[in-house]
Amino acid sequence: MEELASMEELLELEKLAMEVIKSRYLLCILVSQRIHQLEKGAQPCIEVGENEYDNPKTYYELALREIIEGNMDLEQIAS
Repeated sequence: MEELASMEELLELEKLAMEVIKSRYLLCILVSQRIHQLEKGAQPCIEVGENEYDNPKTYYELALREIIEGNMDLEQIAS
């Protein structure tokens, strides 16, 4: 059941992110680029717990949350 709840939460985050970035294609590109930045050691753009997003499996959720909260520099990521 825990995995199902996690999937539901991710789907809800995707919906919220789509309200910010109107294009599904652009959202996919931005999230992908942000995940690569996080993998290379970039710091989160939102307030998170010290070890909350230290696993690459959590970067997708973090990238979506950054977009939703509007704390990500979208121009820097897109370039």
